[in-house]
Amino acid sequence: MVSPYEGLLDHAERYLGAVTHGEPPDVLGYNRGFAIGFHRHPEHDMVSAASTGLRFQDLEFEIPEEIVCSARPGQEQEASYLVHVGAQLALKNGRGLGHGAGYRNAEPLIPETRISSLAFSAHPRLPEEFDHYRDADGEPVLRFVTLIPMTEPEFRFVTDEKEGLHGLMEVWRLNRTDILDLYRESAV
Repeated sequence: MVSPYEGLLDHAERYLGAVTHGEPPDVLGYNRGFAIGFHRHPEHDMVSAASTGLRFQDLEFEIPEEIVCSARPGQEQEASYLVHVGAQLALKNGRGLGHGAGYRNAEPLIPETRISSLAFSAHPRLPEEFDHYRDADGEPVLRFVTLIPMTEPEFRFVTDEKEGLHGLMEVWRLNRTDILDLYRESAV
């Protein structure tokens, strides 16, 4: 029997770029239940960290998930840490992250940054075809949940404004905010 994930790596590399290296599930000295692959986009000035293996965990999923965080080149480890945070949150809660929710931390998630929150969303820089991997029959069998890092003021903006994350994305667009830069200033 063919795995429903037979072409998943090709799908990920088509949109995120080739895998450059990876972290095994036991990189922290214990099996955390997922590995992380690092991708370099061939055209965009973007690197991504993507979980692999979360889909096999005993979690409540609407559809099995893997987690992605994209960043500027040189910020691969920071993106990997955010993927780790998202995956650990899913494992702790016993369910996938889905699109539309988020996570807020009291302090910055990465030292020397202002990033303290994450939105769980479709990828803001890639075609929507990336977000769902489909089997040979065209049925979605996996969803990529992209972590969109936010500062505390940006998180408050999302929760206070009627337009939510879409409103913040418009602010980012108008201010030409480089949302891939994990060391950026807040846009609001």
